[in-house]
Amino acid sequence: MKSFNQLTDISSIAFSDESILLQQLQEYTKIFQDKSEIINSKAKKYINSINDSDNITIIDQFINEYNLTNEEGIAIMCLAEALLRIPDKNTMDELIADKCGSAEWLKHVGQDKSKIVNVATLGLSVAGKILSLDKTKNLLGSIVRRVSDPIIRTALKKAITIMGQKFVIGENIEQALKNSGRTPNYMFSYDILGEGARSQEQAEFYFDHYLQAIDAIGEHNTEVSLHKKTSISVKLSALHPRYELLKKNRLINELIPTVKCIITHAKKKGINVTLDAEEANRLDISLLLFEELFTDEEFVNYNGLGIAVQAYQKRAPFVIDYLADLAKKHNKIIPIRLVKGAYWDSEIKKAQMLGLEGFPVYTNKYHTDFSYLACASKMFSYSNYIYPQFATHNALTVASILSIAEGRQFEFQCLYGMGKPLYDYVIEHEKVNCRIYAPVGNYHDLLCYLIRRLIENGANNSFVHMFANDVAEEELLQDPIKLTIQENFLPSKEIKLPKFIYKDNRENSQGFDLGNIYQVENIREQLPKFMQKTWEAYPIINGQSNKDGEIIRCVQPCDLEKEIGKMRKASEKDCDLALEASAKAFNSWSSMDVERRSIIIEKVADVFHENQIELAALLICEGGKTIADAIAEIREAIDFCRYYACEARKLMKANQKLAGYTGESNELSLHGRGIFVCISPWNFPLAIFTGQVVAALVAGNVVIAKPALQTSLIAFLAVKLMYEAGVPYDVLHFLPAQGSLVGNYLLKDNRIAGVSFTGSTYTARSINRTLAARDADIVPFIAETGGQNCMIVDSSALIEQTIDDIIQSAFGSTGQRCSALRVLYVQEEIANKLVNLLIGAMRELTIGDTHDLSVDIGPVIDKNSQDTLQQHIEMMKKSAKFLYATEINDETRKMGYFVAPHAFEIQSINELTEEVFGPILHVIRYNSENLDQIIDEINSTGYGLTFGIQSRIGTKIEYIRSKIKVGNIYVNRSTIGAVVGLQPFGGERASGTGPKAGGPNYLLRFMLERSCTINTAAIGGNLELFS
Repeated sequence: MKSFNQLTDISSIAFSDESILLQQLQEYTKIFQDKSEIINSKAKKYINSINDSDNITIIDQFINEYNLTNEEGIAIMCLAEALLRIPDKNTMDELIADKCGSAEWLKHVGQDKSKIVNVATLGLSVAGKILSLDKTKNLLGSIVRRVSDPIIRTALKKAITIMGQKFVIGENIEQALKNSGRTPNYMFSYDILGEGARSQEQAEFYFDHYLQAIDAIGEHNTEVSLHKKTSISVKLSALHPRYELLKKNRLINELIPTVKCIITHAKKKGINVTLDAEEANRLDISLLLFEELFTDEEFVNYNGLGIAVQAYQKRAPFVIDYLADLAKKHNKIIPIRLVKGAYWDSEIKKAQMLGLEGFPVYTNKYHTDFSYLACASKMFSYSNYIYPQFATHNALTVASILSIAEGRQFEFQCLYGMGKPLYDYVIEHEKVNCRIYAPVGNYHDLLCYLIRRLIENGANNSFVHMFANDVAEEELLQDPIKLTIQENFLPSKEIKLPKFIYKDNRENSQGFDLGNIYQVENIREQLPKFMQKTWEAYPIINGQSNKDGEIIRCVQPCDLEKEIGKMRKASEKDCDLALEASAKAFNSWSSMDVERRSIIIEKVADVFHENQIELAALLICEGGKTIADAIAEIREAIDFCRYYACEARKLMKANQKLAGYTGESNELSLHGRGIFVCISPWNFPLAIFTGQVVAALVAGNVVIAKPALQTSLIAFLAVKLMYEAGVPYDVLHFLPAQGSLVGNYLLKDNRIAGVSFTGSTYTARSINRTLAARDADIVPFIAETGGQNCMIVDSSALIEQTIDDIIQSAFGSTGQRCSALRVLYVQEEIANKLVNLLIGAMRELTIGDTHDLSVDIGPVIDKNSQDTLQQHIEMMKKSAKFLYATEINDETRKMGYFVAPHAFEIQSINELTEEVFGPILHVIRYNSENLDQIIDEINSTGYGLTFGIQSRIGTKIEYIRSKIKVGNIYVNRSTIGAVVGLQPFGGERASGTGPKAGGPNYLLRFMLERSCTINTAAIGGNLELFS
């Protein structure tokens, strides 16, 4: 098997074929196959010892009864995730009623032998019923609730706290050290609980806690043996709010000194440090920083710096090679904690969402076990340079490792609250070392960790869950190596590769992982080839270019000194020529078989994919897009092509047979309408432009495409690529025209059969009036316009996740999305905390030239936009409470059309008279009792595009959904980034006409319906009756 010693090489295999990788690993698993009988015998002995153990606690029994296989277990998990962080009683009661009121608790009574578990079950049932009583409906209900609410609330909070104690060794390090003293024969690695930092203040908070913990541990640490020293686990994302590969330079300058300080302090106190494993897209940056720290001259003689490696990642064996080589080069030892991995479900989802070429993790659980054993074998082979630390709760895995250890140094590790009965036996009878990974933190910080543990305990295929639920011994002892070979190393049939997640054989567009060094370096290498290019745009009619029009110089909105090309505006003559050519081409194109049209449009998608780097370069140069936004837009354009081609086949391939009388046939057929004018905006110059054009074309229409002048170069390139893909010259004509020319001249022509428009509500109304005033056919007008988009955040929401969604929704794409968040309603009990964290997160944003891939916020599109936004900012500074504005350095400010993200606090949405199209967020505090009034205020704006809800209370979410009048509602996620085919996009009322783009009804608006009835009996009878 090839060994990869360079990070880019390792990165390149992140999404490789699962079967091939497993087959390459097989040589490292043969040693286990040769000893399978010994391993099985040991494992049976361990299982029997656990069966005989009296260490199964009431909490264990409760968690085993309420696992993730039943609705009640999920309700318990939801309560555990949210209840303790809610500050107000009303929202607590709503959450308890929501989670306990609908579940069927009584079916669990008697299922567990424990009387206490059965009593707890009855308590949950009663609590749900009481809190579901409506106080307003009867006096008895009011009295019962008033008396019972505080009791139920307190009891459940206490119960969840106790459940937390099962997995968390102490609320602070002093308590943790005291509790660990009650567990002799074990070593400890302490973990300071906390998720990734969103602000510098949070990062400093965790840094201080790490140092305090090291001080406290140091006072109790008497062990001198390197491998028996107490250790502390460090989560790098908790120490920096922007722990991402694209922020590498910043991390080297800011995070490295922080972590060095922690390691230096630990070294002085005789404590080892392990860098915790995180998500797959952070592996590369973790390894980069680990090497930087490991090779630092201050730590030349320090062998206590280790790292966790996740066996479920396809790169795991290669990471071990890399680390062993690193240790060998520097004549040191690296402790490696081998874990199976805790983010599997989110890794699968993320890969599918990003359209990655594969998964970074294995898709079968037994493949992870196979990889784990192969990695263990590798680690032992590097015993001069690696100190293996095997984190597992699986008796078969423990037996497998012990069977090949052969006297070499290593240790086992288990999570606090899990696996102790197994390791009590192993320590006593096998004389091996075991370390407990012991989380420390208050109960607000334990929530996300607790959920991961509950998932791990409750997952159907986890050893802990299977054992607790009396699964047969042979199933517990199922050999992952044998099973993998029997199944021919094939990945899971249930989990489709990102490319194939859609129905109807529609391919998902392929994206990039911007946390992957190999892919990022490829982008960085290819982009400059196009960045220096000079582009052009001019009218194209019948494939012929007209270069006689008025020339407009095109500059980068990031850097006004850099000219990127020239654009020539269309004239009235161009409009006439386009209309004439379109009218001639319509019949032949419309009568073409829909399959042929669909194949051409699918080819457009392929050509876009082949040219994605040039398209990305131009989106960055002309549109001021960040690399992430550019990739997402190209993917959306490709998805439009494939989705509409698929939908056209379904709708138009065959006439629809309708019911009829005996002796009569009825058919409905769909046809193109004629000439469609497609008017697209500058904020999505490729995706929306492409979506409009290909929808009209595949439906059998001919198209005159009018792009926004600010981004005509991108639209021109798209049209050229469409021609390359096979779109006939005579069915698609390109007019980069002034808006007034289109409105006052082109749209007045009676030959226009329909208009597809995305832009402002004001312009949409103007177009509507123009079409209505014609003395011609009444034609379809499809309009997607703006919105006063809101989000409601109640006190059950997870604030850190909410902040991520707010930042993305309000400031992503510089706020220049019609779906962007404009007004944020925050429940008053959490408003201060949320606003402070919002300000902290805004401080971390980088504004600048988007040629730099690390930049978060680019420019607005032009001077007019910049001036309009600045005017609004000045007005808000006088009338509202200024919260924060992200800093822009003077040099950047002078370069282009930059507007900093701003946040203001206002009293009412009525203070905003129109949509503000940029990175400006308006925050409103609300009282939960005024929810109906808030919904009425939002609806009264007249807009209805997007809306967000952040809450853990299902009944409240459903209530708001039933009242709010918008086209797209997003729950516990951002309000932007609608995916073609999954989240059809479009508003209602002042926000658009419908049907929704990227939805199953969209193409119908581009089509005519014709029905045909034939009297089949006219020839002398109904033959069907005679047959």
